[in-house]
Amino acid sequence: MNVEQVRSRFPALSTSYIYADNAGGSQCTAGVIHAITDYLSNTNVQLGADYSIGVKSTTRVSMGPTATAMLTHASSPSEIIFSNSSTQLAENLARAMEPSIKRDGQEEFIATLEHEANVGPWQRLAKRTNNHIHFWKPTAIECSRGNASRSNPFAIGYTLESLEPLLSAKTRLVALSACSNILGSFFDIKSIVQRIRDVVHQKSDGKQKVEIVVDCVAYAPHRRINTVDWDVDYAFFSYYKVYGPHTAAMWVRASTSNASLNSINHYFVTDPANRLQLGGPGYELTYATSAVLDYLFSIANPNHTSLLLTSLPSETQSRELSNGLDESFKLMEAHERTLVERLLSFLTAEAQWNRGIRVVGSDDNVDRAPTISFVVLDGSNGEPRMRSKDVVSGVDKLGNIGIRFGHFYAARLIDFLGLAADDGIVRVSLVHYNTLEEVDKIIAALKQSIGIP
Repeated sequence: MNVEQVRSRFPALSTSYIYADNAGGSQCTAGVIHAITDYLSNTNVQLGADYSIGVKSTTRVSMGPTATAMLTHASSPSEIIFSNSSTQLAENLARAMEPSIKRDGQEEFIATLEHEANVGPWQRLAKRTNNHIHFWKPTAIECSRGNASRSNPFAIGYTLESLEPLLSAKTRLVALSACSNILGSFFDIKSIVQRIRDVVHQKSDGKQKVEIVVDCVAYAPHRRINTVDWDVDYAFFSYYKVYGPHTAAMWVRASTSNASLNSINHYFVTDPANRLQLGGPGYELTYATSAVLDYLFSIANPNHTSLLLTSLPSETQSRELSNGLDESFKLMEAHERTLVERLLSFLTAEAQWNRGIRVVGSDDNVDRAPTISFVVLDGSNGEPRMRSKDVVSGVDKLGNIGIRFGHFYAARLIDFLGLAADDGIVRVSLVHYNTLEEVDKIIAALKQSIGIP
């Protein structure tokens, strides 16, 4: 991957500032910025009108769901819903599902301890329907680096062995994350879903329908979503973390939507595609998401012509486009792995271990995003030697680098780790447009902040 060519597509990267809080929001491509400006300048009218600008505006906005369908392997743009945030999408889904839920302990829900967007809506739904929600909690994993005698209480991960006992003949919905925005680990969604469906089918003698919703917010910037291969029912992500504007999209399996979801829209809006999409999403933002697909394809195909799609391409074109997207994500993955290795090598070195630095999650450079969290402990008693806030404050004072501390809306996981919610962890979150030189500067800044010679 030509990193400099990639960086040239992002106006914000023309400065020397190092963006290392990308899990909170990535930078926008020039194509996205141009699309927003162009829409507001030339087609800023209401959708559905027959006059020429209205027709053009409607066509442009339809390009967002079309591009998202292509990106997520959806079979139709009608399976794509937009809203202002992933949090709102998940809440809308829970509200639409509520009338079909059996009450008073007849059904159960399962959620992780990850981002609250895919936890809170289901806990509230369980309360409203007088049902129970179980929490799939992570368990200890082994450190893969350094002395074999190392014991890191923050080395945790989710396992199928800890999920299976939670499944029952009553399990109606399981809310998963494709990637942890704290631990940085990817979930093997396909295997997890297969196990869930098999176990629930067996325990209920095939009578219980289980639905699966996946939070892909921390996953989508690094890997391509494959709703078909995963065999899930719902998947959502935020475009503002995937090099686009501040909007979010959800894929809803058509057959599940027809069977399980009631409309939460106006009574006279009968189109199934609008069951969950209240009002009109930001038109200029929806249109601009089509430029994200164009950019992602260009990483492996820098000389391509524009991919701003007004309809799903033919089967042959779709296959070529899909292969091109897959190749781009492979290039991104390979580059990101070098970034992860450089930063993890520093954080897990014996000298840093002795100073109390502990990586949160896996210290392996396999099946993880370049989202790396850590804390600084006192080796004698395991209590924090340095607050995460102070580590980040020290980096902030040096200027020109953006990292963060906190709970990152996974407050349940931070509490599970025994950390204070108002301090949490230090998180360095990188993406494919970051460079090894930037990682080295981040390491130098961390050394100075923590007091490492």
